[in-house]
Amino acid sequence: MFLFTIILCVFCTITNAASISSGTCSVPNDQQGLVRDIQNKLENWASWQGKPDPSILIALSLTKDHNLNVIMHLVRQIKETAGTEMTSGKVALYVLALRSACQNPADVNTPEKHVNLVQVLEEKTREEIKHIHTTGTPKTTYYQLALDTLALCIEKSPELERAATILAKAALTNSFQFLGHCSVDTAALASLALFCVYEGRISSQQSKLTATIREALAQTTEQILHKQQTNGLLGNIYSTGLAMQALSVTSEFYSDNAWNCPKTLNEVLSNIPEGAFSTPVAASQILPSLVGKTYLDVSNVTCTSETVTVRYTVINKLIGPYFEYSTTVKVPKGSVLFAVLEAAKQRNTKEFSFQTEETSWGPMVTSISGLQANANDKTYWQFLSGETPLQQGVASYKPKDNEEIVAVFSRY
Repeated sequence: MFLFTIILCVFCTITNAASISSGTCSVPNDQQGLVRDIQNKLENWASWQGKPDPSILIALSLTKDHNLNVIMHLVRQIKETAGTEMTSGKVALYVLALRSACQNPADVNTPEKHVNLVQVLEEKTREEIKHIHTTGTPKTTYYQLALDTLALCIEKSPELERAATILAKAALTNSFQFLGHCSVDTAALASLALFCVYEGRISSQQSKLTATIREALAQTTEQILHKQQTNGLLGNIYSTGLAMQALSVTSEFYSDNAWNCPKTLNEVLSNIPEGAFSTPVAASQILPSLVGKTYLDVSNVTCTSETVTVRYTVINKLIGPYFEYSTTVKVPKGSVLFAVLEAAKQRNTKEFSFQTEETSWGPMVTSISGLQANANDKTYWQFLSGETPLQQGVASYKPKDNEEIVAVFSRY
């Protein structure tokens, strides 16, 4: 089971019939550098943050040329921190993040634990709904309930109908109107969640619920557009990212001239050099819109099942105690060597544990099986294909099927 826990996102394709990039509302080629700046910021934040941010993983997974090493790092962090102590919205983000990275949130495995995050989400959503029935408000917020509904929709959970019904009724009773600056964010996320349901994940026989959802979508869309500023922003600069995602998929619920998408996009782009998206939350919410995607595209990710088999051996005959360990792993076709090391580590942490150090050339392996390279002793870990030294690093070299990779503790 662990053989396929390595991130598959680099092997994914995403399709979306209704994306922001359609028509004229797309980032011009001469301004693509601004989009890359946002992506670089997110990758840098992900690399040094002690705690994982699932929103960053979702955003990066929806881009084409993401850094695989960063994606793998985030997936590993999210799996290690997944649990039952989180709020419902946090669990929903974890579910969406793992699904965006071709991982199964219902089967989260680490050497220390196994967690079914979909079951956890279902239980926490029931708690939110029970609290609404008892007190009139969610246990947390309607924003988190909207996240819950979206994640349940992506996972096609049997709890979806109940959650969608409650969320739609909240939208129709203007429950989001009293949330101040958060009203646009909540309405936008509710729009995405309800549109996910409206697209067909509730059976056609449930026409009553479909009608309710249609009314709710008209209401949330109107609420977003009501907050449209003269410069094109929707609410404020920070709520615009989610609002753009929502409006890009709900166009049937507003007139053609109700929203000028290119105007909004131009205002967003003009704010990037000013540092408007200088926090992980703001950057992760705007990036999908800039690459013509939405959170709904998480459900459109398809992952290859093709794999390659690699024989991996680590050898130390230089400094006692000596050792030699071998294992055979399968990784997705096209994986870099780093994925092989991760798969071996998942199989046997004691023998194949490793550490890396970031360099200008990418990550460099500095320790395997607890044996650390030392500049004073002029020792390092050398990687070979059979008996031929590799000319690329672990984040660049892509092993072939049935290839033998050897890591030898050596001196220079």
